[in-house]
Amino acid sequence: MKLSKESREFLENLRLYLFSKGKQEKEIEEIIGELEDHLHEAEKNGKSVEDIIGMTQKKYMGQVANEMSIDGKGLLKYILIIIIGAFSYILLGDAIRGELEYSLLALIGYPVIFLFILLLISILFKYVASHKISKMKEWFLFGMAGSIPVALFIGLLFLERYVETPTIQFGAIGNTVAIVFSIGVFIGISLWSKTWISIILPIILFLPEIFISKTNLPESTKLILTSTIILICMGSYFLTLMQKEKGKNKH
Repeated sequence: MKLSKESREFLENLRLYLFSKGKQEKEIEEIIGELEDHLHEAEKNGKSVEDIIGMTQKKYMGQVANEMSIDGKGLLKYILIIIIGAFSYILLGDAIRGELEYSLLALIGYPVIFLFILLLISILFKYVASHKISKMKEWFLFGMAGSIPVALFIGLLFLERYVETPTIQFGAIGNTVAIVFSIGVFIGISLWSKTWISIILPIILFLPEIFISKTNLPESTKLILTSTIILICMGSYFLTLMQKEKGKNKH
């Protein structure tokens, strides 16, 4: 079933909007499927998206969302998966560097920051899905949203210097358990989501650091080399994903 670009964007934005509002995935796909059929028939008669929904896209999204119940169980599942997945990155990175030691402040601060990030992403998704904005503005907003968590984590590190709280240290066994646990989480998320991204990203982020740390290069050179390789690999990976997505849209 081939739809116009406008209809495809509307359906993608509606899916994103309902998902960010915590609606049940099965119900979302049913609504998207029904609308897809209506839009396909309407386009044959030269009608637009607004002709079918009878109102602005933003108003329609809000109306559909209000008619659906919130999937609390599903929402909690996603929140837990995202928090455990995100914490696994920190855990694996620290375990590889042999720095598995956390203050009480960090153990409280990390989940709080993760929850704030989820709230921020949810608000951003709803805004982007329900407003017609340029790609430039969209990238700017996502860039801002991406930089805020980094600033919060840096802020937490500085706060730890001035606020002393009890510290928990993990030995060699703790490091091994953390590495096995993190890898298990990445594989589990990959199987659950049926994508490779949760496995490829840790490989890109940590494998160069592991290999370069074994060399006799100066520390500053190691840091620059590791950062450069990660940036190149990350850019290449996302460029490949964008090219594949463009290829799908052409068919």
